[in-house]
Amino acid sequence: MRTKLDAISITAVLVTVGAFSATAPLTAFATGSALALALGRNALGLLTLGPVVALIRRREFRKVFRGERFLVRKEQRRGALLGALAGTALAAHFATFMSSTRMTGVAMATALVATQPVWQALISTLQGHRLPRATWAGLGVSVAGAAIASGMDGRAGTEAVVGDALALAGAIALAGYTALSEQARPDVSTMVYSVLCSSVCTVELLILCLVTGTPLFAFNAGTWLALLGLLLFPQLLGLFSLNFVLGRAPATAVSILLLLEAPVAALIAWLWLGQLPAATAWPGLLMIMLGVTAVVVADARRANPATHTDTVTDMDTTGEIRGLVAFPQHPLLALNHIPGGDIHAFLWREAHRGRFRAVEDTIRRLESEAVRVHGAKSAEATHWIEVRAVVARIAADHALSARLWLTAARFHSSSARRDLPSTRTCLDHAYQEWCGVADEDVIDELAPALQALCREDPYYSTEMLATLDRRLLHKTAHFSQE
Repeated sequence: MRTKLDAISITAVLVTVGAFSATAPLTAFATGSALALALGRNALGLLTLGPVVALIRRREFRKVFRGERFLVRKEQRRGALLGALAGTALAAHFATFMSSTRMTGVAMATALVATQPVWQALISTLQGHRLPRATWAGLGVSVAGAAIASGMDGRAGTEAVVGDALALAGAIALAGYTALSEQARPDVSTMVYSVLCSSVCTVELLILCLVTGTPLFAFNAGTWLALLGLLLFPQLLGLFSLNFVLGRAPATAVSILLLLEAPVAALIAWLWLGQLPAATAWPGLLMIMLGVTAVVVADARRANPATHTDTVTDMDTTGEIRGLVAFPQHPLLALNHIPGGDIHAFLWREAHRGRFRAVEDTIRRLESEAVRVHGAKSAEATHWIEVRAVVARIAADHALSARLWLTAARFHSSSARRDLPSTRTCLDHAYQEWCGVADEDVIDELAPALQALCREDPYYSTEMLATLDRRLLHKTAHFSQE
């Protein structure tokens, strides 16, 4: 993954900012119920992408509920359960934030919901992480700014104060969604996870609309256009461009640039709807943005592996890491070498002792942090896929190990950051593990992916491809004889 924002990444971030900034103005423009709009954008998005994802990832959907994907059986179901809880948090976010845009100004609602990193940091504290002083300073500035801005907004009436409270609730719900997603994402692919969360979110918003007696899709022409805009811009274009840029740029830089959503949304609301916050509220809004920026930057420094040592300060026998510890990225684990003096030594030792649950839990936490900070397909996150593959081999699960090596090879060969040596190393290991697979269905499943990656690289002679073809041919002939 790139360490700096290039022109393509900046363009993708700006597209994301523009798409997300349209949410509050479009909701404020529409005359239909905010709850119905929230239901509509999620339902239409699910109907648009759901069938495609279900078709492409049908095999993974089966594995999610059978618990067949990772080292510990039924562990995948944990990801599905956390995904369902995250969908609930997402439904709460949409219901509160979109409702707030009808009760308070667009600029105020967007600025308050942008405090999500602040609440994310507090959740991190509840999980036992120690926050640096810069984070606490940013929290204080943001909270003070929200109090000042909301106090000025209170002069407009009780409804505006309630709208501000709903916007803050939307930020807290979004932080909860992010925290749950960090725990669930290593076990479920992006597409399957997105469909799972959207499904839960849509069903719960439908129930909420029915319970509150909210008319469903009783919209006029203007509201239908606004709903179409919500589908095209934040729901499809915004999320797609955000996922794209997180795969090639540092999450910290992206997060800071996403703070532009608040002023861009305010500009759109001013030009389109004639909304402009009171002059007395601007200092508070500025304090919110400055405080959130301080929190994001401090969090990135805290999670940056380069700023910490490579030893474990304290770890118990269950794999729980005590205290704030981060580890630098290590070279690929050699299959016949025992690393020493770092987190990998612990993983290697516990795996050989058969304590795969402790190993899996530890890898999941480290991988989630790498995904959050660097992106899902970054070198830092891919490293932990490679570690999983080594552990799978120790567990004598050749099929899982081959799948993980293939996944790492694909990530290394992606167009955003093509790493040819790492791709070849992962592909070689995938081939070795594939040769040890006994399940004929798995052999058939993995062979095309191996062949495709081999053909993409002129480094590979025809020998490996010929071996793949011979084994498949032998399997086919053996099956015919039976």
